[in-house]
Amino acid sequence: MLLEIVKTLQKLRQEKPLIDCITNRVTINDCANILLAAGGSPIMAEDEREIDEIISISQGLVLNLGILDQKIVSTMLMAGKKAKQTGIPVIFDPVGAGASRLRDDLAQMILNEVRPDVIRGNFSEIRALSGAAIQSRGVDAAAEDAVNEENMQVCGKMVQELATKYQCTVCATGAIDLVSDGEQIFYIKNGDPMLCDVTGTGCMCSALTGATCAAGGALNGAVAAVVLLGLAGEYAAEACRKNGDGIGTFRVKMMDAIYLIREKDIMERGEVYGGELL
Repeated sequence: MLLEIVKTLQKLRQEKPLIDCITNRVTINDCANILLAAGGSPIMAEDEREIDEIISISQGLVLNLGILDQKIVSTMLMAGKKAKQTGIPVIFDPVGAGASRLRDDLAQMILNEVRPDVIRGNFSEIRALSGAAIQSRGVDAAAEDAVNEENMQVCGKMVQELATKYQCTVCATGAIDLVSDGEQIFYIKNGDPMLCDVTGTGCMCSALTGATCAAGGALNGAVAAVVLLGLAGEYAAEACRKNGDGIGTFRVKMMDAIYLIREKDIMERGEVYGGELL
């Protein structure tokens, strides 16, 4: 899988896919910048009057439930259906699933009507989509839902079942990231706790997934995105701890690391385990 991630990154930087992100307004700038840092090209089109044309020239679409209003949801549905017609990957980030009935209902609407290629959320959001009870903390994953060495097999089964149900790739991010297309499952152990101290790293991961999926397909792209962000978090945290810096510096260094990551970084430090389901 590490070689596939390398190939995905190379293709991403060569082709610079245009990714439309209908995303969280709190993090929209960071989502655009992480796409640029990785080698992609962002566009944040969310007006229904241009969506048909924008999707026609895009190589990927990211739908994010971060901030809701009726116009945005209508545009998401329109854009998602157009993207499926044109054959470009659709990444869905169910921000806050489990926090309110409205978010749960809208998430199910998008899942059923758009049928995204990748669902990318924290493990609490993925649990909520699976119908399991969660202790919601809004847009953040609950501590009770943390994936660790002891429960990762059980958690992986839930991710695999959701992927099978919606016939897509599911990416649940956390201390250990889980990615499954229903036939294979991967456990990714890159990252650093400081990633949780910066607003919007989940949204940035979803935006990045749009670009990596455009370059490498749904499964390889989803794994590549969490590895790249995890490695960037590791490099940024190491630099901050060495110099006594805080999360403001971490955020900048994380973006720098995405820009600077090369193939050898992936091969030397990528921690991807798993493969075919037993």
